[in-house]
Amino acid sequence: MKILLPRPPSELILGQELKLAGRNYISGTFLFNVGSTLTAYLIYSETQTPGIIVWWGLMLGIAAVFSFYFYRQGASFGDNPTPDLIKLICILAPHSLVYTWMIYTYIPTLSYELTMTLSVITVGMAAGSVSLTAPMLPAFYTLSYPSIMTLIVSLYYRPETTFTWLAFGSFGMILGLSWFAIVLANTIRQSVEASFQKEALVKKLRSALVQTDEANRAKSVFLASASHDLRQPLHALGLLTETLGHTKLDKQQADIQEHMLSAVDSTRNMLDSLLNISKLDAGAIMAKPKPFLVQSIFSKLESELAPIADDAAIIYRTRETINAAYSDPQIVELILRNLIANAIRYTDKGGLLVACRNTGEDRLSIEVWDTGVGIPNDKIEDMFREFQQLENPERDATKGFGLGLSIAQGLARTLDSKITVRSVYNQGSVFRFEIPRSSAAVIEDLPRNTNKEDFKGQSIAVIDDDRRVRESMHNLMVSWGCRCISGESAGEILSQADAHDHSFDLLIVDYRLREGVTGKETIHEIRASLKEHVPAIIITGDTDANRIVEAQSSDALLLHKPASTRQLRRMMLNLLNPE
Repeated sequence: MKILLPRPPSELILGQELKLAGRNYISGTFLFNVGSTLTAYLIYSETQTPGIIVWWGLMLGIAAVFSFYFYRQGASFGDNPTPDLIKLICILAPHSLVYTWMIYTYIPTLSYELTMTLSVITVGMAAGSVSLTAPMLPAFYTLSYPSIMTLIVSLYYRPETTFTWLAFGSFGMILGLSWFAIVLANTIRQSVEASFQKEALVKKLRSALVQTDEANRAKSVFLASASHDLRQPLHALGLLTETLGHTKLDKQQADIQEHMLSAVDSTRNMLDSLLNISKLDAGAIMAKPKPFLVQSIFSKLESELAPIADDAAIIYRTRETINAAYSDPQIVELILRNLIANAIRYTDKGGLLVACRNTGEDRLSIEVWDTGVGIPNDKIEDMFREFQQLENPERDATKGFGLGLSIAQGLARTLDSKITVRSVYNQGSVFRFEIPRSSAAVIEDLPRNTNKEDFKGQSIAVIDDDRRVRESMHNLMVSWGCRCISGESAGEILSQADAHDHSFDLLIVDYRLREGVTGKETIHEIRASLKEHVPAIIITGDTDANRIVEAQSSDALLLHKPASTRQLRRMMLNLLNPE
């Protein structure tokens, strides 16, 4: 009995099986209508009995009524599984009983040839009912067993020996059909269960993706908010500390001032790393490829970073190259700077090598080799995740913050490249990424001579709604020899300009001012009032993704708080001394 009537499924599975059976009903009754019509025609041709016409009409009527019922029910059939299963059996029972009546009435008396024909039709309709009632075994038994069993008994009691054997054959056929129906029902049930499991997995995956997106958004909001709130006072502290260095200090005070600058720089580096993550998330870093000499970047980085390697008692070497690349030199420099700084940080003895080699007709491989701590193979992928560090459990800030490789990989993606690593633990590593090689002639300027940093006599306007930052910037500009006017709005600056009857050589404007006014709007207002295109620098501590993109679209250089005075000097020099 367990084979013929397996354990009932859950209500959810049963509902889906009933929906499938309901969809099969209308198309499946076509088979019964054809079989019933053929049967009625053959019997009437032989017996001329009006009763068979009534039987035929009854069969078609039952099919029409219940087809209309299923048409009206549509996809809702199966929503109430147990009651709908009872309805399905009650709907199929009239089909079965009316057809069984025909078998019981006519098979014992029909001719040999017609009896054989009707037996084949009956068994064929039973076979067709497997697909009609699948996967509902009770429905299959209701529709097929009464007519087939009645046929078997009627054939067995016919006097012809052939019909006796046909009865046994029909019995074997119904057993085979029953087995096939059981297998088909189990297969369909497993398919339905698998579909629900797949749907559940898809829902979990979607939920996980939504949670991941929300976590990313929350991270971006947190970085933007925390970074902005920290940048404001740190920017002011950096300006005040730098200004302090231009006053008369004894040796002890000068040492303290130097340590203060070091602490500010360390914190600034951390916030700059967070900013780079926000920029990558915002899509605000776009590659601008052009031909350049790779050696020019190598030389620049060696002059900046080799002294740091010397202090760490490790050897810094650059392999000279004559190769030219076609990529964004600034992004390449940022990636390489991160990789070299990382190599210096995690190399205790030996040294590092920066090199460039050809990997094909049109590709260059930029590589940084080191003899540092190395990375276990199972940890390599983790190293490119944010805040991941191999050997810094104490979170020593001098060893970085675990953001360099993550940022470098993100920058590499903007170049359609990828940083790869080959490493032997406790022996060293090689980091490499590929960029296109250039065959075009490269005309590349040498780095600008930044020794001419004399801003004496230059007229600077500082606009910031934070009094501490405004006063610090004002004092710094004065210490650099500038004539400086400061205020918290465009109106205040313009009124002072009118009072002193002069214009400005440069505007230094905070991005986010009072009453929702932006630095971009302030610059536009001052330029429109003075009727001249005054060069401008926007300084912002806001790392929100949309804010970065909007600020970068303005016609001004963009500098992020806390800005180093070296960065500020370089920008001012570029704008005030463009030649």
